[in-house]
Amino acid sequence: MNTLTSERPLALISKQTRSSAACRPAATTARHAVLEGVTMKPANVAEALVALETVAARLREKNDPRAVFPDVYAVITRRVKEAVVDGTDDRFLEPAWISRLAGIFCEYYLKALEASLDGRSTGVEAWDVAFQCNSARGTAAAVHALLGINAHINYDLALGLYQNIVQHGAEQDARLLGRYRHDHDLVNEILAAAMPEIFAILSDRYGCPLARIATFTKDVQRTVSSVVLFMLRKWRDRVWDDLLSLLATAGDVDRRTVVSQMNRSAGKVARTLAVGNGALRVGAPLVRNAALTLAMAA
Repeated sequence: MNTLTSERPLALISKQTRSSAACRPAATTARHAVLEGVTMKPANVAEALVALETVAARLREKNDPRAVFPDVYAVITRRVKEAVVDGTDDRFLEPAWISRLAGIFCEYYLKALEASLDGRSTGVEAWDVAFQCNSARGTAAAVHALLGINAHINYDLALGLYQNIVQHGAEQDARLLGRYRHDHDLVNEILAAAMPEIFAILSDRYGCPLARIATFTKDVQRTVSSVVLFMLRKWRDRVWDDLLSLLATAGDVDRRTVVSQMNRSAGKVARTLAVGNGALRVGAPLVRNAALTLAMAA
């Protein structure tokens, strides 16, 4: 199978390598502390869940904001495991395929986290922006979660789907692709069911003011959840389009073109979120007061 990677100018790589060399020993120690014993290439959803829960717990112990995303991501992964392994949901047509996808999908995140812990670029713009926001004081946990979700869905997911389909030899199998699309879309329902638990983690575990406002009343929570889920469904629909573009490519050059476009698109969303986060931090009191007023009026 062809390896799909984004390309960066050599000069940029060299500059980043030189600038990060001085802090590499300390960063490597931090990486070992977080990733020691973690399966970096999970084979299935169960192994992915263990990896996510482990790194989230270790990052929380360090009060590292990078803990937020794997904490949220683990909620979804656990619910997928319950559905396809524990048998709580028989609507999945290809549960073994979904389980393998969860392992591959998690591997992309773990690679990005490893790079961040090493103090180097991930090579993916959306992940780099997400990890850069870890040093921005006052960043709400919900923003950390959204930045990670954007990178993982809008960049990683199509690559994970492509890799999984190629490994199963199903690139030209319309019947199987239809079944895979069904299961891909069914995950949207797992996302919807997980929203209350995710809000609770952001609010209770991380003290996120945005999550607390979003859960101020049941009506407010339903409204916010609907908006978030609408966005996630749009993203996941586009992911399938990206997947079909990858499957339709004739060679490495064409595939790299598609991947580069995915990188730019996810990066644009990340930069928008980061700019919004900066404005939110500057005007936090005003935003909170306005949001609370709206919440009380709902």
